[in-house]
Amino acid sequence: MIRYTYPLKDYRTWLKGFARLLNVRVIEKRLQIPPHLGEGYIYASSINQDISYVILNFTLKDDLVLFRKKSFDYGLSLGFSQVEVSDFFKVSEQVNSITDKSPRRNNIFLSSTNYDLELTYSKNSTLKIVGVLFGPVFLRKCLKKDILLDILLYTGQRLQNVNKVPITFEYRQLLDDIFETNTQSPISNLILQNRVLMLTEKFLNTFLEKKYAINETGRRSKEKEKDIQALKEVESILSDEKLEKFPSIESLSKTAMMSSTKLKTKFKNVYGMKLYEFYNRNRLEKAKEMLRSGKYSVKEVGHDIGFSNLSNFAKAFRKEFGILPNEMLRN
Repeated sequence: MIRYTYPLKDYRTWLKGFARLLNVRVIEKRLQIPPHLGEGYIYASSINQDISYVILNFTLKDDLVLFRKKSFDYGLSLGFSQVEVSDFFKVSEQVNSITDKSPRRNNIFLSSTNYDLELTYSKNSTLKIVGVLFGPVFLRKCLKKDILLDILLYTGQRLQNVNKVPITFEYRQLLDDIFETNTQSPISNLILQNRVLMLTEKFLNTFLEKKYAINETGRRSKEKEKDIQALKEVESILSDEKLEKFPSIESLSKTAMMSSTKLKTKFKNVYGMKLYEFYNRNRLEKAKEMLRSGKYSVKEVGHDIGFSNLSNFAKAFRKEFGILPNEMLRN
């Protein structure tokens, strides 16, 4: 079995890590699968600093497990998969999994990188996949908040979306162009970028048309708008650097004008974590930045983010970042 564990930040870095695992070199953005492992290639490039893409076109002689670790500063991953399955395909996240033994998979899967995701392909399966990654800077700068929240509500459904969107004829034409392009051609990068952007544009246009279908009055659902605004307000409260302690669920529910159950469910769907986990992640990220600056002691940082017990602060920090606060300060 070949198992690759990684945080997904950009696909060129992803490819270098996979190459190290296989003990193979990446030459001009391309990894050629060695004959003793299988056949085919992987190619990775970027469109700009915050959008990268990968092309997988190979068969392996062993089972392949791709384990994407969740990231706090998350992006969006869009995958177009045409896979001939030899035995089985399995996809898993923290609490759910799907095993599929259908001989062919043709689907589009949009997911957020804010949760662990594991994909398993049985040996001798033929993978033809195009993946596009939109980094956090792109999401913050280029998408309106209400659109981003709608996308995150969608990706919050996780495995429910795995088989939801099929690859239609229009997508297949663009994918054929990608897989038929010689990556060593002088204009290959131009062709590939063009087709990747066309694929992305088509998917997002279709997604937005469905999500923002206008009703007879020319307005979106009032209930949906209300929920989106409420989640924004809760996020703003939990992200406030001046917040001294975690608010009660009751107070957050009153702010959102939702029941506590509805708030907890919708918040986790959108942000990929529970309310307290989101609050705790934010304050620990702040602590990390304060320690990196070298201007504060561990005690000052712990007290600043609301820990009265420094031992508890150290435990929480190490659990989140795998290192103690004083080690971070020394580094």
